[in-house]
Amino acid sequence: MTPDVSPRPGKFSYDYTPYLRKVIDCLATTNPARIIAIEKAAQIGFSTGVIEGGIGWIISECPGNILFLTGHSDLSEEAITGKIDNMIDNTGIRHLIRASAQRARSTRSGDTNKAKEFPNGSLVAGSASNHKLLRQRSCRFGFVDDFEAAKNKSGESGSTRKMIEKRFAAYATTKKIFYISTPELLETSNIHPVYLLGDQQKYHIPCPCCNELIRLEWKIPMEHDNELMAGMNWTIVDGKLDPTSVGYVCYKCGGFFDDSNKTEFLKEKGHGGKAEWIATATPISEEYVSFHVSALYAPVGMDGWAHHVADYIEA
Repeated sequence: MTPDVSPRPGKFSYDYTPYLRKVIDCLATTNPARIIAIEKAAQIGFSTGVIEGGIGWIISECPGNILFLTGHSDLSEEAITGKIDNMIDNTGIRHLIRASAQRARSTRSGDTNKAKEFPNGSLVAGSASNHKLLRQRSCRFGFVDDFEAAKNKSGESGSTRKMIEKRFAAYATTKKIFYISTPELLETSNIHPVYLLGDQQKYHIPCPCCNELIRLEWKIPMEHDNELMAGMNWTIVDGKLDPTSVGYVCYKCGGFFDDSNKTEFLKEKGHGGKAEWIATATPISEEYVSFHVSALYAPVGMDGWAHHVADYIEA
């Protein structure tokens, strides 16, 4: 990670965003997940840790055809020429990007703003709303970023999600499709219906007060009394938020803690901590896996709890 793309330059580490490990591990050929849906907050590491990291791993270690879609067509080209190209250069795999077939001198190589070719595979980028693009591809790996912004359906082609998944029909037992988005309005959501098909995993951390595993939610009923609410807590003094008062009330023990020790309580089980993803629903099949992670889990260095409370008050 170079200084121009990250405030934390140096070798990328999942220790900074430990909640991404289980998500990216869904790419493993031994993992039964085929459709992976992620409802997430903005700016908490998914682009780097899942999309860029995943595409780099596929190119280098498990080549196959990749379809990289975004909600808007201009974003896909920007991602390729920016983040994806940076990842390819900074991981030392640029030598793998080359045309897979002999071309006329007048044509470009297998390295353009919207496509990359590499041995035994390719990467094609575009808009999830571009149904013409989707009709022309057969892919094994898919990353659909900002899925919420895509057109839900069209009169000619029907459901956008069904159109996307038809491109993976030839890889029924080996496909990996990641739907990633920050949710917006429930009534028109693209990501939420896919999320509900999976096991709806939520990241649980050990409460610093009682050490029991809990999930971070804005407001959540106390376990011992459903009429009392736990979750985010703060104090207003003279009409203004007191940032030192912002913290979380545990719904199991009622203890209060702030986010100053977030680096410790985010650590994953098996990696020096106790936090872990826990399923909260039964999926329609083991091929469907889903994750939900809010901005309350954003690591130290990103916007903290006081920032989100201030935004809530302003709203």
